[in-house]
Amino acid sequence: MSTNEKPCTIRECADAVRAAIERNGTNLEGLRSDLLEAARPFISRDDLFELGTKRPGNHIDNSKYIYYDGELSITLDQLPKDMVVPPHDHGIWEALIILKGRLHHSVYDRLDDGSKDGHAELKQIEDKIFQPMELAMVIPPAEIHSFTALEEETFILTIVGGNYAANRHYYNVEENTYVVAKAGAVKPKKAA
Repeated sequence: MSTNEKPCTIRECADAVRAAIERNGTNLEGLRSDLLEAARPFISRDDLFELGTKRPGNHIDNSKYIYYDGELSITLDQLPKDMVVPPHDHGIWEALIILKGRLHHSVYDRLDDGSKDGHAELKQIEDKIFQPMELAMVIPPAEIHSFTALEEETFILTIVGGNYAANRHYYNVEENTYVVAKAGAVKPKKAA
């Protein structure tokens, strides 16, 4: 950013994100592309990592609110290297813009009809390593995901269109099972 340019404000970023959401609805690829473009001026700020207010993260210690209004939240999050966040759902869509580091991200479809408590058959539909300035996303009905930071300094900007469900399903893909727990109650494990 040149010294004459005024940095993109938090409000301008939130307004651009809301406009991208309105334009795209549930069009995953359009929303993914437009959210990244909407956030680009904001995430290029020199002082980005100094912004925000500390918040309790579900699986992490370093998480800050950048913006929150009850319908939209934008957070700045640092993910510990090799921490495997198990497959889980949110009840809402979530976008993760990688700012620094690399993120291994997997998305799953649920194949069973949900009629048997504690049982879930998942199929992995996306398995990708994301680099800075790329966006990983989950959107219903495919809103089950897991992720692992691959570098020490992995930071993401998380954008959520609504409120997370108070209770989530945490899945064990190998055993075709799940447990229902409060967000963050199931602790991540270190990668092998």
